[in-house]
Amino acid sequence: MNTKLIFNEDGDIMSCLKKGQAVQQLREHMMWIMDRLPLDIYESHCATPDICLFDSKAGEVLGRRMLDEAAEWVKEHPYILPGPKPGKMHLHVAMAIQYLIEEGTEPLDLRIECAHERGVKLLGEMRMNDTHQTDLDLSNALVPRFAADHPEYLIKRPDGINPVALDYSYEEVRQHRLAILREIVEDHDADGLSLNFTRWGKYFERDFGRENAPIMTEFIGQIRNMLHEVAQKKGRDRLLLGARVLSTIDENFGAGLDVTAWFQRRYLDYAIVGEFNSAWPGIAVEPFVAAAKGTGCEILGMMNDMTGSTWSGPPDPEERGVARSPKRSGYNSMLMSPDEARAIAHNIYSWGATGIGLWNLPNNFNIFGHGEWGQFLEQIERMMDWMLEAADPECVRAGRRRYHFLPIYKRDLHGVKRNYKFMESWRSPLGSFKAPTLYFNEGMRGIRQVFPFRMADGRNGEKLKGTFRFRILHCKGDDTFRIDINGQEVPSDLIKRTFNDVPDMPETWAEVDLADCSPFKGDNELGIIWESEVDHGLDVPFMEELDVTVEP
Repeated sequence: MNTKLIFNEDGDIMSCLKKGQAVQQLREHMMWIMDRLPLDIYESHCATPDICLFDSKAGEVLGRRMLDEAAEWVKEHPYILPGPKPGKMHLHVAMAIQYLIEEGTEPLDLRIECAHERGVKLLGEMRMNDTHQTDLDLSNALVPRFAADHPEYLIKRPDGINPVALDYSYEEVRQHRLAILREIVEDHDADGLSLNFTRWGKYFERDFGRENAPIMTEFIGQIRNMLHEVAQKKGRDRLLLGARVLSTIDENFGAGLDVTAWFQRRYLDYAIVGEFNSAWPGIAVEPFVAAAKGTGCEILGMMNDMTGSTWSGPPDPEERGVARSPKRSGYNSMLMSPDEARAIAHNIYSWGATGIGLWNLPNNFNIFGHGEWGQFLEQIERMMDWMLEAADPECVRAGRRRYHFLPIYKRDLHGVKRNYKFMESWRSPLGSFKAPTLYFNEGMRGIRQVFPFRMADGRNGEKLKGTFRFRILHCKGDDTFRIDINGQEVPSDLIKRTFNDVPDMPETWAEVDLADCSPFKGDNELGIIWESEVDHGLDVPFMEELDVTVEP
């Protein structure tokens, strides 16, 4: 294979399909995407994993047990902007599945037909333990009857939160899901399977992942063997198996995912490495590239439209034009720009990945008018712009690259019921820190604090053209600090300071011309020593945003 671009559809596009027009609309949407993006693989979300978005017999079809309720809801809530309240969208999807069946097809078969018409491979995706639900109330269409009927298979929660995710240490759980995966490739003309492990990174009881990893490795082997068996029956050389995995080898291992073993056993054709739900310039693909070397497994980097963090409080990001979400605030409102996309893609390509795995886009990349961002024409055009730039390494190298670092898990407790996150902010779902916040408390005066950042530009020590800047919040014009880059101090006369007296959160931007910076080396660090003796009272100064723009 030579995979450059993989598109993942989350299934929400079906929430816009209308009775009597469902086939036409779904076909139109897929063709619109494939005629504009140079896709190699189209991943179609099929299972959550026990609730299915196709006409499944092995699993439970979304909303089928409550079609009367779904029909009534759709009748009373026609799909217009901004769409139904969260959770109810799935009743629209449930009805869309029925509309497609009434029109003589079903969701997976129609997607396969469209993809093959454009020469694109179609893989059925299973989210390996998605738990958007926070309890097992069967009045929620997302709750699988299999889990409600088998509480003995649930992952136990020592924190007292309702358990909802099934534990892969039980053979019954693995066989139930294997049957759904088999159905996707055996009863449909799919080109393989995609296993999404990033939602939500819980497969065994917390802290038992490492010792249970052989169970999951054996399960992945069973899936690979099943694909080989089905391929032989169909006279095909090979059915593909891809996986979306967590951002570090250790994070995966902690979740019970021994991805290195999967590579070495040649189970996978590709793996997409990514953060939970945000494109982050600090993603490190090279450990995966090294682990997969010589195994035939390609490594890609994940990108999606969210570039900020889960934090929706102050401060607000600087004005970003159309790259903002009207329904979100703070860093959580930040959406991808082409300059940021080029930087993230440059980090992905420069450290050995073959391409980009797009994630979770159609809900907002929707030609029928629904999306959380608000589907204005400029939003769709912006999204298309950055995707096309990121997909082309030549465009990535030729354009401006903006490495924009923020603490993407800042005060992120919104997912505790879905994940078993550590009850501490700034950590990923599996517990590792991703971009810190540096606090300059009185007791930290004179102590060097470090903000790490990864940047492919300048990694060989070459001089760069552009700007290096960061901001310190609650920093006044007479505050003093020293900075260094990779241990070499930047003279104060080379630092341009701009003070903005923002109400409640005054800020100081510090900017250095890249030509005046000490050499970079790939994995870099900004050192800051706070020297100021200005009394800030309870408003502790802090730094958490670094913004480096490299001009071509």
